[in-house]
Amino acid sequence: MKGVFITGTDTEIGKTTVAASLASLLRLSGWNVGVMKPFATGTRVFSTKYKSKDSALLARAAQVNDPDKEINPFFYSVPTAPFTAAKIMSEKEPSLEDALRICQKLAAKHNFMIVEGIGGIMVPLTKEKCVLHFAKSLGLPTIIVAGSELGTINHTLLTVKICNDFGLNLLGIIINGMPAKVSLLKKQTVETIRELSKVRILSVIPYIRKNTEKNLCRILGNDLDVNKILVN
Repeated sequence: MKGVFITGTDTEIGKTTVAASLASLLRLSGWNVGVMKPFATGTRVFSTKYKSKDSALLARAAQVNDPDKEINPFFYSVPTAPFTAAKIMSEKEPSLEDALRICQKLAAKHNFMIVEGIGGIMVPLTKEKCVLHFAKSLGLPTIIVAGSELGTINHTLLTVKICNDFGLNLLGIIINGMPAKVSLLKKQTVETIRELSKVRILSVIPYIRKNTEKNLCRILGNDLDVNKILVN
């Protein structure tokens, strides 16, 4: 399977917008891109076609017609970790094996897969397994999306450490939401993450009032040669 796994240092950190933007960039470069968010939660079902808003954004970016049950096989309408949501709703925990099988099925239809995790890398999916275990089973290079707020050094280094300890292949870090006027402190924060994590900083995305897929496509397109960084 050729592709990339997108995780983050926290929830609401910009994973979906980054994943959708990468899907658009690859599609515009001529790739047949498949997308998947295996596990999702939310306050409600998004639409009749897509249970999760994130799934809808990913499908639109990649311009795929794959059914929602393949893009997002596990959805819980409680905004918390899937393991917790399943307990609250008295439903079965998600199956990592089923999610992997569906991902492999999608990969057979597409040249490249972009798979987005839920929350951070240690979010529990079941009593025994978390996002980290699913990422490991995929075997895809991993991109970490981090914020720029106070505390991001700690959050990012913790995420990098657990990924390295578990043997994930870290492709790089994307730092999202950097203030327009970058202070010395913010510049040094990026440099500290790069120096101490020993992981490449793929892009530093400035704060954008309308943090849309189109805007991020432009920024990431300037920072990344997707055909060299992602698909080789």
